This record gives sequence, structure tokens and C-alpha cells, in this order.
Amino acid sequence: LAACALAGRLQRTVSMTAAASLPVIDSAVHVWSDGFPPYPWAVAPPPELSDAANYDKLHATASAAGVAGALIVQPINHKYDHSYTDAALRAFPDFYKGMGLLDPSLSPVAAVAAIDDLHTRGYVGVRFNAGAFSEHGGIDSPTSRAAYARCGQLGMVVGLMAFGGLRPHLPGLMALISASPPTSLVLDHLGFFRQPATGGLLGDAARNDETAWREILALSSHPQVHVKVSALFRASAEAPPFSDLAPRVEALLAAYGAERLLWGSDFPYCIRGGQAPTSVAQAYDQAVAVPTFWRAAGLDEPALAMLMGGTAARLFKFAACKASS
Repeated sequence: LAACALAGRLQRTVSMTAAASLPVIDSAVHVWSDGFPPYPWAVAPPPELSDAANYDKLHATASAAGVAGALIVQPINHKYDHSYTDAALRAFPDFYKGMGLLDPSLSPVAAVAAIDDLHTRGYVGVRFNAGAFSEHGGIDSPTSRAAYARCGQLGMVVGLMAFGGLRPHLPGLMALISASPPTSLVLDHLGFFRQPATGGLLGDAARNDETAWREILALSSHPQVHVKVSALFRASAEAPPFSDLAPRVEALLAAYGAERLLWGSDFPYCIRGGQAPTSVAQAYDQAVAVPTFWRAAGLDEPALAMLMGGTAARLFKFAACKASS
């Protein structure tokens, strides 16, 4: 993306959301430490990203790009030790919100206690890793059911990461949705309809699962379900600005409405274009600007403002949303 075009698009994003009294919120970021105590890694990040996800650096970078807040999704690098995310939330309480990571090996009682603890610490959501649950009874295991229901009781959002694709988990997911209608659910990264989802796989290097895509659209019949239009480099077969996703967004707008869609960068993976470095790597400010390049029916300025922050601000209770409401 040319520098002059990027600057103009960033200014448009900030001006547009300000005119709508809505902030720009990144609903999908990860942060991690340098790996040393008191915040050791459980799983080392890719070497080239080992020092890229410091929460101070991200705050500065995102603020410079006009982003008013970000949802930290607990990364696998710290697994179920949330202390580094806790530190980020304490350091920038008006900028960051937290989504914890649920340990699927816990008993139902212990899982509910873990969620209560996260809620007490100010977390606004919990990620369910569908692949990890596959090793512990599936996404509708007793632990998952208890935790999912508790999130609804506490007003916490459940984020579903189905990295290997949504279809194998759909029956269990439907059971959760039916059992606990009050729980708000967010499908991460466009539901991972493109597989494999490692990112930067252009053309025929990955496959779009159109059956899964139809199921994602069908889930819009449940008003508590939302979709993250995030990690665009994982879902697109093209180089930035990922124009092949514009028709997907058009379909999502028709099915869900802008008030149930939310943008996210998947920082820091966006800055290298995937799990490994790829040709679609972008600077953070470039990632923020991408949706403004799309041409999709229904993606007018009010809808774009909701996508770029309005939905996330409401769903995750950002102070910026309260101030503008």
C-alpha cells in the first residue's frame, strides 16, 4: 500500500469513527514478555517475533495509528498464566481489555472458579480453543458447558478459535449456543473458513471451505453470535488489501449486520503475514487501514465505523464506548 494512500486511509478511518462518536478498537491482539522471569514463556514465540509483542510497544504503535483501544487475547506463549496480560491491563487500563484462555483439562467446578477469578481481575471475555478441547471431550464437554454458561451469567464474551476449521466443532457449538442463549459468542478470524489458516497462502495454496462459510452465515440466526473480521492475511487468497474478502464482508453484513461484526489485526502475526514470514506482511498501520479499501454493499461509513470499533467497544465495555454513548 502506497504511503500517501495509507496516510489518507488512516485519516479517513479515524475521522469517520470520530464523526460517528465511535473509537477504533482492535479486537485481536496478543502480547507476550521477553521470556524471562517473572513472565517466562510456556511456548516460545517465533524467533523474529520474540521481542515484537511487548505491551508498551504495541500501545505506542497502535496509538500512533489512531487506535483507541485493543482487546488482548491471552496467547499460547503464556498458556494459562495470565500474569503478563494482567500487567498490561494494569499499565494501560483505559486502552487494553483482556480475554483469558480457558484450560480445557479443568473440571467443571475448577473451570467456573477460573472464570470467576478472571472476571474479578477485570477480564471481559474467555477464549475457547476448539482444538485443545478436542483432547478433553470436545467443545461441548461438561467443562465447556459449565464455563460457557458462567460466562453468560457474568456478562463475559466467549471467543471461539477453531484454527483447523469450524465444521468439526459445529455440533458441539450448536449445543452450547442452545444451552446458554445469554452468552455472547464471537467466532474468531472469519470462522477460519480458509484452510490451512497459517496465513499468506495465496491462490490455490489454501482452500476456501464454502460449506463452512455457509454455516458461519447461518449462525447469524442466533442473535448472540458475532464474527471477527480479523487476521485477514489468514483468510485471503490475495495480497493486501485482500480485496477477495470484500464479498465475504458483504455477505456478513447482510446476515449479521455491522453491529455484530468487529475488526481485528491479529497482531503481531500481521506484521509478518502468518505463522511464518510471508509476502503479505504489513506494518501495523497498514493492517488498520485495509478495510477502508474494500468496496462492499452495505459497508457505508456508519457500518465501517461499527466494524472498526463500535461493535468491539460495546461488546467488550471499553471506556471510550461509555463516553460516546
